[in-house]
This record gives sequence, C-alpha cells and structure tokens, in this order.
Amino acid sequence: MPGTLCLTFDDLFVANWVAARPVFAQHDARVTFCVSHLHAATPDQIDGLHLLQSDGHEIACHTRTHPRLKPYLATHGLDHWLEHEVDRAIAEHRAAGFPARSFACPFHASTPETRTALATRFEIVRTEGPRSLDPANPASRIYAEIPASRCLDNLGFADMQHKAFPGWPRHHTLLDLIAQTDGLAVFTGHDIRARKSGPGFYSTARQIGRLLEAATTRGITVRPA
Repeated sequence: MPGTLCLTFDDLFVANWVAARPVFAQHDARVTFCVSHLHAATPDQIDGLHLLQSDGHEIACHTRTHPRLKPYLATHGLDHWLEHEVDRAIAEHRAAGFPARSFACPFHASTPETRTALATRFEIVRTEGPRSLDPANPASRIYAEIPASRCLDNLGFADMQHKAFPGWPRHHTLLDLIAQTDGLAVFTGHDIRARKSGPGFYSTARQIGRLLEAATTRGITVRPA
C-alpha cells in the first residue's frame, strides 16, 4: 500500500463539513474532524457530527475552548489545563457519543509536559504544524508506525486559501514522497467553503477534491491515523 494520508480539519465548521460530504464520498476518503467548543454546539451541529461519524469519519478532540497554550499555562498551570481543557472535553465528547481517541493541539502548540500527559489520554496526538517543517527533510514527518510518544507532526496544509499554502507543485512532491515511503502523514485544515472569499484558514470544496484526487491517483489511502 503506497502510504496513508491523515487529513484533519479543526474547530467547529460543522455545516460546511457536512456540505463537503459528497467530495469525501467521491474519493472514498475518511478524514478526522478535530472539534473544540463542543459544549456550545447547537443540536444541529451535534447531529451533523454524528452524520459525519456515521460516514466513517473520526470526531477528535481539540480542547474545550481552544485557548493559547503558553499564556494559559503561565496563568493557570498544567494541572488546570488538563482538568478544564482536556479532561472536561473528553467527558463532553464521550457523553455526546464521540470516543475522543485522538487529540489536535490548538495552534500546534505543545510542551514536553503536555505531550507526555496527552499520551496517557489519547491514541494519537497531533502536534507541530506544517509551517515548522524543515523543507530539506520532509520525510521526517512521514511515519512508518505510530511513535511511542503518540505524537504526529503535520507534513502539509489543507488550507489551500491560506497565504502560507506552498502551492500545488509542492503538495504533489509531498504526496509523491508519501507514496514512495509507504508511510503515514498528516495534513491539517479548517473550514471548507463553497466559494473563494479571500485568504484565510479554509479551502474550497473543489480544492479539497483536487487534493483527494492527487492522493488517490497515487494510491494513497485517506483515512484517520
């Protein structure tokens, strides 16, 4: 099997994610939606997340309120963050019917202490973002197996409208590398909007379809880690 792409989308853009279901179905892709603010979700959003889960997509945890890590730890400390932002989020996810087996660090921020604590709670922890990738060593973020730390750093973008998106030739190079090394890599995005409306943390459904097409034509499986 020529590699696996774990495609993730963050926050709570449920209606737009649901609207993108035909794109995922067309390419037989199963992705991971990393959800914060579940406690404030509307009944329609909860129903939408259950619909996505029934399609085979994963609903993962992205903290409870998406705070910035460094100032939070400076003000409240690690134990408070774990209790209020992680353990409460896990409980709320599971009460709503989502297993919370995976976790995505907001703003891709973590410390050795948070990573160690998260590894005791989750099977997979998504850590460093694609902008911190060493362009000379992208293969360092393609995994032959899940590390003992349970932490996976991001290889690529799924926000094709963001100013940091490196362009399609670079994405094709990364996908070629995944296929050649037969490993697992993570791409991260956020919203999926129907039309382009300026730069930001989103892609259009057509752009997501283009990414999935580029992956599946290389034989890459798109599924949760």
